[in-house]
Amino acid sequence: MKVATQPEAAMQRVAIRNILVLTDFSQRSEAALGYAARWARKLGAMLHIAYFIRPTSYALAWDVYGPVMEKVWEDGRAGLAAIDASPELKDVLHATYLNPGEIHDGLDELIAAQKVDLVVLASAARTGLGKVLLGSTAESVFRTAPCPVLMLGPNAQPGEPAHRPQTLLFAADFGPATARAHGFAFSLAQELQARLYLLHVLAAPGGNTAPPAREIETAERQLRALVPPVAESWCEPVPLVKAGEPAAEIIKAAGEVGADVIVLGARRPPRLSVYTGWANAYTVLHNAPCPVLTVRE
Repeated sequence: MKVATQPEAAMQRVAIRNILVLTDFSQRSEAALGYAARWARKLGAMLHIAYFIRPTSYALAWDVYGPVMEKVWEDGRAGLAAIDASPELKDVLHATYLNPGEIHDGLDELIAAQKVDLVVLASAARTGLGKVLLGSTAESVFRTAPCPVLMLGPNAQPGEPAHRPQTLLFAADFGPATARAHGFAFSLAQELQARLYLLHVLAAPGGNTAPPAREIETAERQLRALVPPVAESWCEPVPLVKAGEPAAEIIKAAGEVGADVIVLGARRPPRLSVYTGWANAYTVLHNAPCPVLTVRE
């Protein structure tokens, strides 16, 4: 079993000062906007709201393309104006952006220009290929965004407007992604004054056989080693060790502890992974009962 990196060397204090939420004016993206606004308000962050107009979505004859795109731009401006005037944003510093082009072409540029620390978006399952994809936009952002991504998956319940996250579940595999992700987990727990659970999932040989007690004890020690000394004055993380298939156990644990957010360290997925099977992070995103924050290694 890998030895956890010592928190004194690995953990870096994380400040979220700029949050970007992607919208398509759907009901699900409205939920993501409300969720992002609550985070921005609580964290004192600037909220950036972006709508991308994707020309490739409109395969039309040239003589009708111009008028149609003019209407699309008009609708985009109207949608962002309605968001800008929303009472939900009246006490949140925010800006809106109407961007031409594909998201995968313009997202990195927008993130860099606005110094975005966190991207928030919602996804919904679709028919056909959507049974294994989170949705083309969400899947693209998950793959390519250079900063952490907080996603409301198809089963995620963002909570009531006045609700703030009170319980965080950090799933640690003690790999390279854990070192960066646990800084976000502890920083958010402090900023949100939330309870923090630390979860590690051990392999269960044969599917039903519990791992040896010494492996459980070792994992618990590694989880406790993730707690930085500075956190002891304001946080008492609860270590949890489970055995089984990682994604299934993470989802199950989230329900058991009433998690409002799951924090995952994630490896960057290979280009064709959606066609060869889900990584654990994809499975958690698709099935989690709450939003999932993924932090890349």
